[in-house]
Amino acid sequence: MPHRFRRSQFGLAALFAISLAIVAPVHAQDASSRKTDAPESTVPGAPRMLPHDTLAYIRLDNVDQMRDDFSGSAVGKMLADPSLRPLAGDIYQTLAELFERVGQRVGLTLDELLAIPSGQVAIAALPGNLSDAEEAKVQDDADDESPDAIRRRIARKARQQNSFAGMFIVDAGKQVDDLMAAIEKLESGATQSGYVRRVSKVDGTDLIRLMPPREGRPEIEYFFREKTLVLGIGHGTASTALDHWIGKSDEATLAERTDFTSVMSRSIGAESTRPQLTFFVDPYHIVERLIKRGGAAAFVWPIVEELGIAKIRGLGGSSFRGGEVFEEISHLHILIDTPRDGFFGVLRPETVETTPPDWVPSDVTSYTSVQWDFPTTYKNLGKVLEKFQGPDPLGRFVAEPLKTRLGLELEEDVLDQVTGRYVSCRWVQPPIKLNSQVQLHGLEVKDPVKAKSVIAKIRDRMPGRIEVATVGGNVIYLIKTGRGGNMPQGLRKPEPCFTVLGNWLLISDSREFLERASMASSGSLNQLVSVPEFELVASELGGKLDGEKPFMVSFLRSSEYIRQLYGLAQSPDTRKFLKKQGEKNPLATKVVGMLERNELPPFEKFEKFFAPSGTFAYDEASGMHLGSFTLKAEE
Repeated sequence: MPHRFRRSQFGLAALFAISLAIVAPVHAQDASSRKTDAPESTVPGAPRMLPHDTLAYIRLDNVDQMRDDFSGSAVGKMLADPSLRPLAGDIYQTLAELFERVGQRVGLTLDELLAIPSGQVAIAALPGNLSDAEEAKVQDDADDESPDAIRRRIARKARQQNSFAGMFIVDAGKQVDDLMAAIEKLESGATQSGYVRRVSKVDGTDLIRLMPPREGRPEIEYFFREKTLVLGIGHGTASTALDHWIGKSDEATLAERTDFTSVMSRSIGAESTRPQLTFFVDPYHIVERLIKRGGAAAFVWPIVEELGIAKIRGLGGSSFRGGEVFEEISHLHILIDTPRDGFFGVLRPETVETTPPDWVPSDVTSYTSVQWDFPTTYKNLGKVLEKFQGPDPLGRFVAEPLKTRLGLELEEDVLDQVTGRYVSCRWVQPPIKLNSQVQLHGLEVKDPVKAKSVIAKIRDRMPGRIEVATVGGNVIYLIKTGRGGNMPQGLRKPEPCFTVLGNWLLISDSREFLERASMASSGSLNQLVSVPEFELVASELGGKLDGEKPFMVSFLRSSEYIRQLYGLAQSPDTRKFLKKQGEKNPLATKVVGMLERNELPPFEKFEKFFAPSGTFAYDEASGMHLGSFTLKAEE
């Protein structure tokens, strides 16, 4: 039976190769002998081969370098630890077994596939082009004014203007023969299903085009040059990249696009080293194509335009690894045109206080603080909605129902009472269950007495729904949910509650977390502000901000998330759940098998490899910038 070719097979293989290039270092610690002292590649960077109007792109700079760096990273050291190597090997073997079906299509084992990427690896989404055959059909129908011909012309025009294409770039280095063999096998499947192979010579390079057997299937183009594969899904993709490579094209590339360079300069230029990963997205033109491909474009697109989405000129970022202080550094920049009206009028960040309030306990998993001008955001959101919902939409949909149900004036009782500072904390509540990660939300209020009077109004309108308890002299309000009975085994029962603690309104679904916040505030429980880990992250945040005023800062203990996963892996309830899922999902069965075959070492063996992280965000004239970093774990 002939092997049926679908375009997804090329896409699947390419996407799988790129995805595995990221995790390849996990296995490469044992097998990799390649070093990064080879001569510097003369292959152009992906942005110099991609067209000016590229819609999205992601690029790994050098996979060989990633492998080398990975061995010295926290995860690399963890997987190399003698007590964890059996589990790591078992996980890899399971992945290899799962890959067998895909591997048969490309003629490679998982080991061979992981060894292929050497230098840069990139994937991009591009605007589609109409093929020569489709152009000819448009011309043939030009004089035909029948309803069918008009519909065909409209459909073809929509495809031409709003279709998508793809590009894959893989520098295979010494493993180029394996990659060639995989592509040849995929090509064989294509020709068996009706694709026609055409070859042309361009500057000494064979450019292969696979022409589809019928309309609706994409053209496929690819070439190998300097041990690098460039494969395109769509007409004029790889051929255009080759023209850029050899300097034959006068058209601008992505590297020459102002929006791209502006975003990258704020992401790459933020550090002194070269990023391992970069990406760029043009959300406006992606949304435009998606909407205009549909039948409701005439109705939906004017609304999108009215919102001012065109002001988002691009977003992108970078990721760096290595260094003496940091395990990883990442940046994200959103390029926004001025003035910020329309939808962007709701974005009203302000400078935030970074020091945690005294009610934040020392053992929280994460802490985030944000400062926002909520009254102005509310006002500007109303202006946006008025364009589509008529006069005073927020009054009709929010303020009036709030007054009717709870007796509250939105502006007087709510918006005017908050300072704009919002704090969120997470904590792993023992015993460890699937939903043990609980959250506490805090809104700073201007007048605690006024806040309590607002709560009194709510209780009057909801008799019997809110109970009162006292913890350490502080009143906690418990909300009755009406959900009685026991929770399923392995799940924590939520307890929605809130309190006014000092100048803060605190809300959580965990009474224990709220009680711990009260204890921390009174000094009977250690506070986050005095924890050395937090002090270290806070000092590094100051350096990364470099004088900028943040509207958001965050602190994270990744080890606590690992602790929860570790506890779940040890739990009999989790294994019972996975075994039941395994009746329908083979992957769940394999996970249970790995857990049963490998006894996990004490958690301390994992914990030592993870250090705290910090995140920040600030507003600037060109848009918004977000950054994050993870400190190096102590040896």
